[in-house]
Amino acid sequence: MGIIIKPLVTEKMNKISEKFNRFGFIVSPDANKLEIKKEVESLYNITVENVNTIKYSGKNKTRYTKAGIIK
Repeated sequence: MGIIIKPLVTEKMNKISEKFNRFGFIVSPDANKLEIKKEVESLYNITVENVNTIKYSGKNKTRYTKAGIIK
């Protein structure tokens, strides 16, 4: 399995890529910056200047049912 899971495609990311020529990817949680850099360079045949990473947790989903609130 590769380090890069999929590209991050949102309206905000589209604006950033057009204006600043930066791109976002969802990557494996245990990948480091050097591994990410090597994989992006090999997949897209470009040179990467720097890599910024961020860890964030997913959102909790709440369902309202007859029995009550389920989280």
